[in-house]
Amino acid sequence: MLVASLPKTTFENFSLAVMAKFDEMSKGELFVTDCSKDELWELYLKSFPEGSNPMYKERTEHDCNCCKQFIRNIGNVVAIKDGKMVSVWDVDVQHPYDIVADELKAATTSKPIRSIFRSKESRYGKLETLVLEGGVTKGWHHFEGKVSTKHQTGSPGEQQGEYKSAVDVFLRGLEELDPAALTIVSELIMDNMIYRGAEFKEVITAFRGLQVRYNNSQDKELFVWDNAKKKGARIRNSTIGTLLQDLSSGVEVDKAVKSFEAKVAPANYKRPKALISPRMVKDAMKLIEKEGLEGVLQRRYAKISDVSVNNVLFVNNDTQLQMKGGIEGLLMEEVSTTTPSLDQAESITADDFLSNVVPKSTSIEILLQNSMLGNFVSITAANIPGGGLFKWDNDFAWSYDGGVADSIKQRVKKAGGNVAARVRTSLAWYNTDDLDIWVFEPNGNKIHYGNKCGKLDVDMNAGGRKSRTPVENVCWNNHMQDGTYSVVVHNYCKREDQDLGFEVEFEADNISRNYTYHKGVRNNEKISVFSFEVVDNKVVSATIIDSGVEEGSAQQDKWGVTTESLVRVNTLMLSPNHWDDNEEGNKHWFFILDKCNNPNSTRGIYNEFLKPKFEKHRKVFEILGDKTKCPPQEEQLSGVGFSSTRKDKVTVLAKGPKLNKVYTIVF
Repeated sequence: MLVASLPKTTFENFSLAVMAKFDEMSKGELFVTDCSKDELWELYLKSFPEGSNPMYKERTEHDCNCCKQFIRNIGNVVAIKDGKMVSVWDVDVQHPYDIVADELKAATTSKPIRSIFRSKESRYGKLETLVLEGGVTKGWHHFEGKVSTKHQTGSPGEQQGEYKSAVDVFLRGLEELDPAALTIVSELIMDNMIYRGAEFKEVITAFRGLQVRYNNSQDKELFVWDNAKKKGARIRNSTIGTLLQDLSSGVEVDKAVKSFEAKVAPANYKRPKALISPRMVKDAMKLIEKEGLEGVLQRRYAKISDVSVNNVLFVNNDTQLQMKGGIEGLLMEEVSTTTPSLDQAESITADDFLSNVVPKSTSIEILLQNSMLGNFVSITAANIPGGGLFKWDNDFAWSYDGGVADSIKQRVKKAGGNVAARVRTSLAWYNTDDLDIWVFEPNGNKIHYGNKCGKLDVDMNAGGRKSRTPVENVCWNNHMQDGTYSVVVHNYCKREDQDLGFEVEFEADNISRNYTYHKGVRNNEKISVFSFEVVDNKVVSATIIDSGVEEGSAQQDKWGVTTESLVRVNTLMLSPNHWDDNEEGNKHWFFILDKCNNPNSTRGIYNEFLKPKFEKHRKVFEILGDKTKCPPQEEQLSGVGFSSTRKDKVTVLAKGPKLNKVYTIVF
């Protein structure tokens, strides 16, 4: 049998060039673009210029299963070189195959990468096949691609999924991790300030280099695919990555490191040094010294003698004598001593109160309620006035107290209870007893810990849990039965004889009442607190049952003043960012209270107060603010504050020569 001796055809050169390109690309990682296999095959057949793909028997000359197998499985494979995609069709061949190659290259590289290339097969297509026709053996040339062993696997999908996961982690790290956080951690490692930090030095250095290259790359998506397996690429999901994430999201350095060390350090590990590195301090101090702010950073509580009368909205006569610019010898004018009913308060806006009531007042008292425990605030000042630290042009600042339990409603919310329900009754007490709230509905159903009915959503101090700020909560979101509901408190387990009593808060349609029981509740004793009536799905009345129950919240002592009582206001002022001609940021109204004295050290510097020029040193200032807290002192300006960003209200009694009236100021 004769075998035709054929010269190398133009197509043979094309197929050899493509095979050589694939072999060259296979030395590195291979990727698959999102170009459809079927569309690529159809494009291949359509891309031949007219007359260059003649019919051979039933199909065109270039339409064969061997080439089809290659194009469908390898035709959309690319490599990445110098930040650009390289296709198997990126070859230099003669006409008409140059046109075909250009069309396939454009189609393949115009699509994004979908995954890495992995295959169970060792080869696709075949370079040459022999066919016997009319006694003569003819040779036909095709595309062929031999898959290298590093791209072969018994589970392509699994490896492709793992690589895509690495890509996602790498991209999130590049986008989410702040370069400033990487710098801080690098410096902490350099100064041996985090547990076993040296172990993470190389991976952080590697990631920092990758992030710089990513930010400078022309095609960021290709960069991520090309480098997803490099050292440091998966740092975001590592233990050191949790520290970087915290710092990048604004967590203070000391808190972030403490959280990190809790994950990786032994329980008895003690960090030997402070958490700000010398380099960080040095850089920040250059700016602090340049601005002459050393004295401003040392903080103390502000005193009334620090403040000018021009920066207060109201001051009672006794206090005015102590102020800068105060008038000596003012005489207290005679005012009425009869206190009008607090239930008959006239609603008034803050602006109207300041414009129309304050000028007529010689004394103001505020009804200090338990709901204001989170409003307690202190004014702070610089030890040595200098200016230039804050966004406003004075050295005064303020600090709200956040470490004290808030109202019952806030305690319920913190415990995960529903405080947005239409009707809610909540029990609060002050020791480790296991009190339970029971509610009897009109149909006889008893809501309690053993029958929660989807309405009891907080049950504290049961079993071995022993909180000293416990709450329980029962709420109704939808339709309520008409009739009488009874609320009972039961002491399931008595554990101690101090901080006795309890308080029940009842809120219906945004109107709340508080019922207080001051005596201790014996073991297994039941106190019928109150009942309420529902008509047409609305609460129409509430009635105390037990004679020992009083309506009104239980008083609490804080900073030398007592809640649920009228407290004298020494001074009423705006926050320092609105003194003089300043109008910087949110406005606060501060009621400085008589005998109100914060016994704790308080922070005098917050990053949100600082001028923009200090932003790059915010990590240092976070720690600096904590290190320069104002020490307790007897003379200070403390009281309660209200922000323009929150809907709030307060009841006050204003007195003057021709004034003796109760107002509810709405902020």
